[in-house]
Amino acid sequence: MPATPCIHHEDCNADYSCLICKKDHCSECFHVSSGICHSCIYKGIILIMVIMVILSYIAWTALL
Repeated sequence: MPATPCIHHEDCNADYSCLICKKDHCSECFHVSSGICHSCIYKGIILIMVIMVILSYIAWTALL
């Protein structure tokens, strides 16, 4: 059975599968302890920051 290449590194074999996007990744682009790839972690951080900005705007308008 041929090895599946990593989605970001075609020359590396995919060792792990992300829990969120379900794509195959090598050990360089995968965070083993969380089970999530680096690109999904970055997307999650951006989403949390946008939510924090919206909530802070709501809090400031509620105080004024």
